[in-house]
Amino acid sequence: GKVLMINAVVFDFDGVILDTETADYETWRDLFRSYGANLELAVWARFIGWGTSRFDVFQHLEEQIGYGVDREALRVERRRRYVEIVHSGPVMPGVFDYINEARELGLALGIASSSNREWVEGHLERLGIRRLFEVVRCSNDVEEVKPHPALYQTAVELLGADPGEALAIEDSAHGVTAGLRCLVVPNSVTAHMDLGHADFRVGSLAEVPLGEVLERVVGG
Repeated sequence: GKVLMINAVVFDFDGVILDTETADYETWRDLFRSYGANLELAVWARFIGWGTSRFDVFQHLEEQIGYGVDREALRVERRRRYVEIVHSGPVMPGVFDYINEARELGLALGIASSSNREWVEGHLERLGIRRLFEVVRCSNDVEEVKPHPALYQTAVELLGADPGEALAIEDSAHGVTAGLRCLVVPNSVTAHMDLGHADFRVGSLAEVPLGEVLERVVGG
């Protein structure tokens, strides 16, 4: 049969390049605590990667405390705190190593993110790595975000690779679609989710070099 080659690496953004997931959960959790309520990680995690449309977080709060809150004011304040934390946080461990190694191996680099372009591109520019990615596909580019496969399909297509020749780097199982090989790097929020579809799972990108992952994915 055909020798399997990986020609492209496509990164998820939130939770993989920046640890947005922890900041997201913790700022909501702190909001709940300020009302003497509790936002369980297990409840929150069920909706990760699906967008908050599936989970009315304020309803969850109001049911616990027994009265309505000023949702808009709380949403704005929580968001401000979240952005502050993300902007002060470092890139996830091993990300720069993976980018450098992918470039040395001549692999095409892309990003497929369910977040909007302004958020993703803004951070990539701030981190000085935007130019390293040939393709950045965001929620603005597709009708449906993950777990729908469109983001990965279009990213891989634009990189000139077949899905089977591409490695997705994700923090949750929601991105594991579209026929790409998948490396899952869970963070504190996604770690206990079912990540069964992954070809390969590591605790952090800093633990295992990209070359080794590719060997295992191709060999396995």
